[in-house]
Amino acid sequence: MTTSLNNAEVMNRAEEYRPQVDLATYEKNHQWQVLVRRTLWLFVQPVFWPKRPRALSAVRAAVLRAFGAKIGNNVLICGGVKVTIPWLLEMGDYAVIGDDVEVYNLAPVAIGAHTVVSQRTYLCTATHDYTRTDFPLYSKPIVIGDQCWVAAGAFVGPGITIHEGSVVGACSVVTKDIAPWMVAVGNPCRPIKPRELTQK
Repeated sequence: MTTSLNNAEVMNRAEEYRPQVDLATYEKNHQWQVLVRRTLWLFVQPVFWPKRPRALSAVRAAVLRAFGAKIGNNVLICGGVKVTIPWLLEMGDYAVIGDDVEVYNLAPVAIGAHTVVSQRTYLCTATHDYTRTDFPLYSKPIVIGDQCWVAAGAFVGPGITIHEGSVVGACSVVTKDIAPWMVAVGNPCRPIKPRELTQK
């Protein structure tokens, strides 16, 4: 005689055999040299605190260069900017990072010349593999080309390239590359029209 299982019983049995996330198995691969450099970086954070004047931009740029960042000429770095690993940051000439931007750069981040990353934008190079039980962290570079504008409050995810001349609208979530000279908006961020420049 066979017995049939109802839906609840099937679900319960499936739960019994489903792998579980186990953060105790999470592997940390930090080298001590990197930890020392990141600790030293914490000691110079006061010049980056919020509500510090823009006049300190040159000091911020100098500190970033001292820690290995490749910073171009005439950049503007506003107060409240957070850079996780300065030696993985590159900024072209006349690039701007606005107030309270966070650069979570466990992989390289490149910001092109004459590009503006506006306030409260989050550049996130890292994420977790949620399909594995040990929930490992991995990272991919972010590249923002020359003459771009990433407007306020945008999120740019790992591995993204925003090509030359593109505009990303405020509060957009960028999960795919943006083609050159396009205006893109939304969540997820999608191109809506070409960007056309006019002379001053």
